[in-house]
Amino acid sequence: MLKEEKIRLMTKLARYESGEGKEELRIARYYRSDYIGLALFRNFFLASIGYLVILLLVGAYFAEFLADHLHTLNVTWIGMMIVGGYLVTIGVYSVVTYTLHTIRYGRAQKGAAAYERRLRELEALYEEE
Repeated sequence: MLKEEKIRLMTKLARYESGEGKEELRIARYYRSDYIGLALFRNFFLASIGYLVILLLVGAYFAEFLADHLHTLNVTWIGMMIVGGYLVTIGVYSVVTYTLHTIRYGRAQKGAAAYERRLRELEALYEEE
């Protein structure tokens, strides 16, 4: 016969697995360094593509001005500003990504540990019978 305690525990486990636990259990399978490294790698490419798109849009907006004043512009200074802006963009996004994914990983580990603890409780209840 099923005990109420077992049913409650199974319901909590099923609710966790299908809700917030789905993502947390996926994250908890990674090592911390692998999870954060993958996030930083993905961040690098997405931030680079975003910066390039914005740079192309700004260049297209000022195309007529650039064509008219190309001989008077300091191209070295403009190039340094573009590279500097890129480095700042990558740096800021990397710090934000690192912080966000470190917090997310810590929460996932806590959630997965609680899930494992409840699974052990359920196993103990089955062994009692």
